[in-house]
Amino acid sequence: MKMLIGMVCTLVTLNVYAHTETLEKTKLNFFPTELGFADQVPTGFLKVVGGTLSGFPKNSSEKQKVLDSYSIIEAVMNSNEFKERVINFKSSDGKRSYSSNRGMSNEQVYEYLMQGKELVGGESNQGEMNFDVRRYYRGWSKVIGYTNPGKSNTISVNGRFYSRYKITQITSNLVHEWIHLNGFLHDSAKDHDSVPYAVGYIAEELAEKFVSQGYLD
Repeated sequence: MKMLIGMVCTLVTLNVYAHTETLEKTKLNFFPTELGFADQVPTGFLKVVGGTLSGFPKNSSEKQKVLDSYSIIEAVMNSNEFKERVINFKSSDGKRSYSSNRGMSNEQVYEYLMQGKELVGGESNQGEMNFDVRRYYRGWSKVIGYTNPGKSNTISVNGRFYSRYKITQITSNLVHEWIHLNGFLHDSAKDHDSVPYAVGYIAEELAEKFVSQGYLD
């Protein structure tokens, strides 16, 4: 019985921190930039400091896509377009607010993320995105990746998805999981207004734009 309870608790915990496949593309909505919500917020700068990569096949394109995504993540998160979208995000109920936002306004969410304050070591490495990436493979699982916030800065990613993902999808997933490492969670895989999901979707759309045109505003 104790073992069964422990297994259930483990599954619940994993679901909280996991990024699960979404079959339908989520439509993002934003308040007009002309309203000026972002005007009084300084534009931050984050440097992506990728750590160790483990579990990837040697010399695989999959591993190279992860490495190449770092420069895209950096370009996306340091763009003015990212700042405007994060601050002007409109939830599904029409409010300028995220769910599971740790009590922060959209402005505060942006400012907090741009500090790079992971729960583990973030205070001493502010202004950086620090994370390791560990690949595993679960062909039956719908989980793209997961983390253990407050315990480590490792992002575990499922090769079932990463083996076929475009670099923009990898960008989205890594941003989603890194946001978990900063302490933002979500109630379930359907909590698409949460900071990890919504900002991850923003990152993917801007990554697609960056890859297409080579720059962001």
